[in-house]
Amino acid sequence: MKFGAVAAIGAALALAACGEEAPQEAHGEPSRYDALSITYDCEGDVTVQAIYFNFEDGNALAALAYDGKLAPMRIMPSGSGAKYASLNEELGWRWHTKGNEATLSYMAADHTAEEEPVLSECRNALLRN
Repeated sequence: MKFGAVAAIGAALALAACGEEAPQEAHGEPSRYDALSITYDCEGDVTVQAIYFNFEDGNALAALAYDGKLAPMRIMPSGSGAKYASLNEELGWRWHTKGNEATLSYMAADHTAEEEPVLSECRNALLRN
């Protein structure tokens, strides 16, 4: 639980540090958002903490804590589920969720490479059987 609180604070700070501002409504006020923190258990007894920020105007951001790194992420087009890309292109993370499952992949910053799997079989820890 302590990790989750640290990750939530870190995510907010990381998003602010990257210059990501909360989307603005027409009258200049910040858009309201819902935040959801989910812990995923992945293959090889690896744990990933994800925090999702869903804004009422339809925008979405996430922050992912894995392998000692905290990565703010932006949503990107996905054929199915939700897909996020790290704001730091050198990190190259791609986080794809569908239902209660997720996968983490890596894609080089040159955008000519294909995604390479990093973690698979990640499932919401609260719903794991």
